[in-house]
Amino acid sequence: MVYQHENPDEPDIMSWFPRREDYEDKPAFVPDEKYDEKIQRLHDTIEAAQTSIREVVDTDNLTLECKIYKVMDTEQDMEDILKLQKEIEAHPDANQQPETIKKARIGYINLKAYIQQVDCVEFATALRNEFLFTVGSSEGFGPWLDDAEERIKIKSDFRPKSYKEGLEFEQKACLLLKDIVKGNQLLKTVQDAAEAIRGNIKVQEDFSKLSERYYVLCKKADGRVKNLKILLREWAALEEILAPTKPADMDDLQPKLFVSFLRTYASYFA
Repeated sequence: MVYQHENPDEPDIMSWFPRREDYEDKPAFVPDEKYDEKIQRLHDTIEAAQTSIREVVDTDNLTLECKIYKVMDTEQDMEDILKLQKEIEAHPDANQQPETIKKARIGYINLKAYIQQVDCVEFATALRNEFLFTVGSSEGFGPWLDDAEERIKIKSDFRPKSYKEGLEFEQKACLLLKDIVKGNQLLKTVQDAAEAIRGNIKVQEDFSKLSERYYVLCKKADGRVKNLKILLREWAALEEILAPTKPADMDDLQPKLFVSFLRTYASYFA
């Protein structure tokens, strides 16, 4: 069943909730069915419920939503099965088919054992974690990481042209580093959701890529601050030795410091 919104100008919000008959056949109830037919319906219902719950327990082909629906349907089936079973056992002809009734009892017991192995709360928790990871990576940490990677790029017009501009550049680099370190909180939220999702290889791979990008980003930001401190130290030494107040120091050390400074500057801003 597909929900079609009547007004295209209004938000397209799905208001349909899945019904069992949309995805699974259920043994039909015939008002004038005979006793043998009622017993057969009981066995068919038990068998269908067992098949459904085994699929939830033993396979990974179902989505979490589908598993929740199937468990809820099976729990409802168990109520119907128990009611029908009591009705059959209370029938006057019940003593004529003891083995068939016993088989139905065993089937119901096995069904209970299967359904005790699943927990809708666990499925719902996993579904919630998948949602948190998807939203966190695509709308939270992911866009923040894209923006931070763009901000850390050095543009040609932002390169310091004087020692004073170098100090301002270092201050901005320190502020960027602090901001990037704070991003660890966003990463932690995504990480908690990813670690709570078991067996989803794609989620683990996506988180690994995000984590690696963040590690590289932190390394770049931290390295920039450290490199700027080295550059400013050389810059300050160069300006001091070039100052006219120290003419006695104007010797062959001057070009050596100048060349060292240029090499350092070029390595950081090439």
